[in-house]
Amino acid sequence: MDNISNRLQELDALRGIAALMVVLFHFTMGRQEANLGFKLGATGVDLFFIISGFVIFMSLSKVKTSKDFIINRISRLYPTYWACVSFTSLLTITYFSYTKSDITFSQYLIQYIGNMTMFQYYLNIPNIDDTYWTMIVEMNFYILVLFVFYFNLTKYIKPIGLLLSTIITILTSFFNNPVIHKLSIYIPFLPFMPLFFSGIIFYKIYTEKSKLFENYIILAICLICQILLFHSSGKSKAFISQVEYAVMVSLFFLLFTLFVNGKLKFIVCKTSLFLGKISFALYLTHLMVSCGFIIPLLTNRFYINFWVSSLFVSLPIIIGIATIITYYIEIPLNKKMREKLRTSWVLRQAN
Repeated sequence: MDNISNRLQELDALRGIAALMVVLFHFTMGRQEANLGFKLGATGVDLFFIISGFVIFMSLSKVKTSKDFIINRISRLYPTYWACVSFTSLLTITYFSYTKSDITFSQYLIQYIGNMTMFQYYLNIPNIDDTYWTMIVEMNFYILVLFVFYFNLTKYIKPIGLLLSTIITILTSFFNNPVIHKLSIYIPFLPFMPLFFSGIIFYKIYTEKSKLFENYIILAICLICQILLFHSSGKSKAFISQVEYAVMVSLFFLLFTLFVNGKLKFIVCKTSLFLGKISFALYLTHLMVSCGFIIPLLTNRFYINFWVSSLFVSLPIIIGIATIITYYIEIPLNKKMREKLRTSWVLRQAN
């Protein structure tokens, strides 16, 4: 997820759609209403991963050094993430105080500090909010991209991506290889490799307009690989079937195909662009606020209709919270942190 000087509105709109899918999925999770199609929103993170592949590889064309890439990623992600972790933590502490939970303050403080690093997965510290599980997947991808960029391997990204995607899929899906399963635990990005790689290929199609047949063949391979990896990737398998997953991922590939060919303007509107702008904060904060507090309180204690509680009370509240975080923390602090990191890096080199 990135802010780009030359804005691609379709990408913003797709972000907004992905975020809304995840929100509605969580609203209805464990309820009969999920069978109305909202359970398919579990795949919203898959759409986010394709977008990341496209945007991150595009960002490489706008930086000169690996340091620039690191600074851009840190300044883009951490201010919003820190704000959301802190906000969610305050809610959770309030909840623990109200319910007189056995968890101690020191235990929660360790969890909070660990989550602020965004690497709590490797610290064996639980996520404060379940939605944070995707962050380490994204970070794995950024590290891989940084490695490729640092060693000047971007010109080999196609064979690298294709080789990794097919090897992971074959060893996982056909040979049930225990080594690759264990490796996927250490590197949770691996089962999603075809999604991120497909985003890179879509970027290639969008910018180069050459070798189209080759690129579309690679995309077809990515699609097949990701469908085969269904039982190894993410949490969708707990809510939908492999056929449903295949349909949704195929739909995402279709949307991106339309996008890179200039045929996706119809999804661009004020609402989708606005949701895309606040999508990062919305994704990170909605679960605890809505499903942890508002919806259960209104439906279980005050017996208010579920749809009223979720769509007319909870949804406006979480959109409001995400809007405040985006406009008063994300946008102003991104630029300030980027400038400060660049200045400190230059001073460090000078000394």
